[in-house]
Amino acid sequence: MESPHIHILLCTKNGGPYIQAQLESILAQTHQDWTLWISDDRSDDDTLVHVGGFAADHPDRDIQLVTGPGQGCARNFMSLLSRPELTRAWVAFADQDDVWMPDKLARAVNMIWRGTGAQIYACRSIFTDAALNPIGISPDYQRPFGFGNALVQNILRGNTIVMPPDVTELLTSTLPLVLNEGVPFHDWWVYQTVTGAGFDVIHDARPGLLYRQHDNNLLGSNRSHAGQRAAIVLRRVFAEWVDRNVRALSDLSPILTRQNRRVLFDFIDWRAQPASDGRVVPKSIGVYRQSLGGDLALRALARLGKL
Repeated sequence: MESPHIHILLCTKNGGPYIQAQLESILAQTHQDWTLWISDDRSDDDTLVHVGGFAADHPDRDIQLVTGPGQGCARNFMSLLSRPELTRAWVAFADQDDVWMPDKLARAVNMIWRGTGAQIYACRSIFTDAALNPIGISPDYQRPFGFGNALVQNILRGNTIVMPPDVTELLTSTLPLVLNEGVPFHDWWVYQTVTGAGFDVIHDARPGLLYRQHDNNLLGSNRSHAGQRAAIVLRRVFAEWVDRNVRALSDLSPILTRQNRRVLFDFIDWRAQPASDGRVVPKSIGVYRQSLGGDLALRALARLGKL
């Protein structure tokens, strides 16, 4: 089978200290058939100096630079994905501060082709400090990647995602609706939409990149941002994120499988019930997190009115 051309979507904002290493790791990919699309969200550091120098040093590479909407990371990725050139394309998301393993793209393509060809790929990451010293590794999830999980947990890390044309076409078709609802995270939207529509997720147990943990990460790893995550839950920010996701998914319900439409509307009904110890257990309607502790936390949040 002919090797596909991959459009790498890299969104930047004030990534000057780290972006050069990411650009060099993209250049070092064993899968060399790619176009690099960079959407800069109004950086005021030297990010564009690095990008411009990289493009000038590699005139043989197809590197496209566009201006982002200036409305945050999720909106930047979604606006880039909405470009008509990407409607039916192989797409890989990239963050500005990671470093890819040399075979990241090649491994993703091979694993997608070994399956049905209509799957989305993600992989584990090696957590590092700002200087790329390893400090941990992302979880190797044991429960299924499914719609019931996606409703309450974002585990499809956007910086690892690679998508074949069928998946990209589905996602681009949903963009007008989800942009109106202001979904909080592009990778969470991807996870919910693709599983809701019945696509499978390949989660590679082998890490595909070095994932820096530093003060500018939006959330980062569970361990390095545990206090921030707890505050998000207690301030009901998480519940507000779920609100926005559910509104978007309700608009998109025609693309969901019949079973997943049932899960969605059962979940909406469950959230509307008064907070009490007697509420239906979320897992009984097909909603779950990736651990027993996570399931228990869902029940506790429901009793506290935080979900």
